[in-house]
Amino acid sequence: MEKIIFKERVVYTISFLVLLTFQIKAQKLNPDSVKSYLPKYFNGQVAIKRNTHFIFKENFGFKERSFGTLINDSTVFNIGEVSQTMIYYFIQHLSSLKQLKPTDPVDKYIKNFPYPNIKIQHLVNHQSGLPNFYVKLYQREHYNDWKIKLVEREKRFDNEDILNILSKKKPQLVFSPGDSSLYSDIDYLILCSLIEKITFTPFEDFVSRMFKHHHFIFKPICSAENDTLTNKAFGFKLLPDSTFQLYENLNSIGFPYDDGTYGNQHVYLSAQNLALWGQYLLENIDIEFLKNNPKKEIMGGLKFDSNLNAVISTGAFGGTYSRLIFIPSTEMIVVINSNVMNQKSSLNEFDELIKYLERVN
Repeated sequence: MEKIIFKERVVYTISFLVLLTFQIKAQKLNPDSVKSYLPKYFNGQVAIKRNTHFIFKENFGFKERSFGTLINDSTVFNIGEVSQTMIYYFIQHLSSLKQLKPTDPVDKYIKNFPYPNIKIQHLVNHQSGLPNFYVKLYQREHYNDWKIKLVEREKRFDNEDILNILSKKKPQLVFSPGDSSLYSDIDYLILCSLIEKITFTPFEDFVSRMFKHHHFIFKPICSAENDTLTNKAFGFKLLPDSTFQLYENLNSIGFPYDDGTYGNQHVYLSAQNLALWGQYLLENIDIEFLKNNPKKEIMGGLKFDSNLNAVISTGAFGGTYSRLIFIPSTEMIVVINSNVMNQKSSLNEFDELIKYLERVN
C-alpha cells in the first residue's frame, strides 16, 4: 500500500513539475518585460510579429537629437548588411526566371566593368576580391584627397559613379575571383546595379513590382532616389561621458544630401516594414537546414545561433544598426532598429530579450 502511495506521489510530483515548466514556458508576452530587457541607452524601434499580427510595437527616443524630433512608426533606419538578404533573394528570383545565370561574368551585363573573371556568384558570395569600403575609394579617387573642395559638395555620387571609378582606376583585386572570401561593400552595390540593368527598372520600382500581388506593401527606400530622406533616423555614438556625437555618412560632414549609393549599405526601412520582409523571407527558407548547420550562412547573411535558438541577421552603418531575428519555437519575427551605437557594448546586448521571447507564447 505504501509503495502505491509513494508511486502516486512521484507521478503527481512529476506531473506538477511538467505543468509548472509548461506554464513558465508558456507565459504571456509582457510589454514591460520587453522594455526591461532593452539597454538603458536604447534609442530606436522594436517590432515583434507573429503570423499576421504585430504583438508588440514601440518607438524609443529621438531620430535627430539636434531638433529633438521623436521616432515614430514610419521613421526609417539604414539597415546595413541586412539588406543583403533582399539582394540575394532578388538575384535568385531573376535566376529562376532565366534572366541571368550565377555563373555569368558581370561584364556580360555591365559593359564597362573591368574585371572579366568576376562572375555574379562571386559578388553574391563575397568572393570577388574587390576592395572593401567604397566611400574611401570614391572620395580618394574623385576628389584626389580627403580635403573635399566646397565647390564640389553639390555633386552627389551614386552607384554609376562607383562603376565609373572601377572602370577608370581598376583597383587591384585582393585575390583572384573565387580563390577566397572577403567581405566587400562594393559587391552588393554592383549587384543592385546589375538588377537594374537586367530588368531595365530602377531598383525601388523593381521591388515594388515584385510584391504588388502579395498581401503587403513592401518598398525599401534607397537614398539614391532623393537628395535627403524624410523621417530618417540619424546615427549617433554614445561617448564614455554619456554624451552623444553625430556618427553619420556624407550628410554629417557637410554635404547637402545623403549618400547616394544603395545596396547592402544604403537601404532604409522602418522596423515594421523590415518585419514584413522578414516574414516573407523566412517562409522561403529551410529552418531545419540552418539548425543542423549553424556555421552555414544562407540568403545573404542568415545564420542560426545555437545558443539563442534563433535565426539572426545583423547590419550596421554609421551609428545605426538593425537586427532581423526569427525565433522558431515561438514563431516570432523580431526587428530591432537603433540609431545609437555604444562603442563599449557587445553584439550580445539583446541576448536576454531573445531568451525571454523564446519563453512566451
